[in-house]
Amino acid sequence: MPIYGIYAAPSLGMMAQTSAFGSISQNISNMHTGGYKAHDTRFATVLASQVGNARDIGGTISHTRDYIEKQGRVMNTKNPLDLAIDGKGLFVLNTQADGSGDTLYTRDGAFQKKAGEEVENLAGQTYNKAYLTDKNGHFLQGWAADGAGAITAGGALSSIRIDTDAFGVNGPAAAQATTAAEVALNIPITTAIGGSETAPASVLDASGVTHDFDLVWTRNRPQQNWTMTVIPKDATSTSTSTSNVTFDENGALPKDTKIPIEITTAAAETVSFTLDVSDVTSLGQGYTYFGFQRDGRVAGELDGFHFDNTGKIVGEFTNGYQATLYKLPLATFTNADALDRITGNVFERSVASGEATLREVKTENPLVTDIMWEFATFMPEYHELSNVDLQNQFTYMIMSQQAYNSSATVFKTVDEMTKMAASLKT
Repeated sequence: MPIYGIYAAPSLGMMAQTSAFGSISQNISNMHTGGYKAHDTRFATVLASQVGNARDIGGTISHTRDYIEKQGRVMNTKNPLDLAIDGKGLFVLNTQADGSGDTLYTRDGAFQKKAGEEVENLAGQTYNKAYLTDKNGHFLQGWAADGAGAITAGGALSSIRIDTDAFGVNGPAAAQATTAAEVALNIPITTAIGGSETAPASVLDASGVTHDFDLVWTRNRPQQNWTMTVIPKDATSTSTSTSNVTFDENGALPKDTKIPIEITTAAAETVSFTLDVSDVTSLGQGYTYFGFQRDGRVAGELDGFHFDNTGKIVGEFTNGYQATLYKLPLATFTNADALDRITGNVFERSVASGEATLREVKTENPLVTDIMWEFATFMPEYHELSNVDLQNQFTYMIMSQQAYNSSATVFKTVDEMTKMAASLKT
């Protein structure tokens, strides 16, 4: 080979170590960057290669290796928008709210709220849709729940909307009529025949409107036989519900004693429910009212949300109701370390990584019970930091510095030899 070819080996060595310094510098500067995945520079020997007309030039070349699958440290933040992954997999993102953009992946679960497109609600008011995004503004993707809060994994993904109008009064927290109630009280055994005691109560109709009524307990001639009558407080509402009950020698009713009741409201709407009177007693001389409980609810609007450890986004509504809104999948790859790293600490599928497989944590399928199937879990209010090991980075830096100095010394020696050879020729 030409004499100037001997510069190749030390030059390649210095360039390789320069690449290593770049990796080390980037890793150290991102030690506290959420979801950052370290990478380092590896080396390969060049033998019997050709550069231009020069042959058999030896030396070293560099290539970068990412550690995307390596778990990073997690930190408790108490921030309800933070979510960390403990195990394998990456969050799925899309660059467009409608899902038509590029699909990206990240381990950084420090999510933010982002205002989306401007629309009008049914009342003609203008508002912005709200979405969950990463710090780059990419839209977090998940499986949407149906009206009953059930998740169908494997379906189409959608961007996570968290604004109030996304789950209005006809959504998962829509009004529900009362179907079951229970009352607890004691009516005195000393009540005169024909005398009565009154207990207040109320139910909700299908529109969430409250209807108040009284439960009037009237003493019959047999000592422990009583008649319960439903009397609506609204004069325009009616009820024909009455029932006779007989207490035993202990002043109690059989367990699960339930009475069917119907109330017709002023709007001609019928509310039918069962009243559990198992906790009604007839003892002593004093009347005691312990309370009345019922199901049903008024309509509620989305007031907040939280993550759980299966990746579900649970909505919290103004009526106290909670419902599953979405479930986050995790994307796994045959070779996740080969994903393409792009700006913003996010990754993109590559040929070497293979296609993404979307998997759910703690499957909703009741037939899958094998705990070994699980591959990850979510950590609400935690944030995954980088997986950089500072001690290793300083070790690599010392090694790279020494290798660079060795290559530089060889380069200097070759240069001196070349100058000496040139001077001998003259």
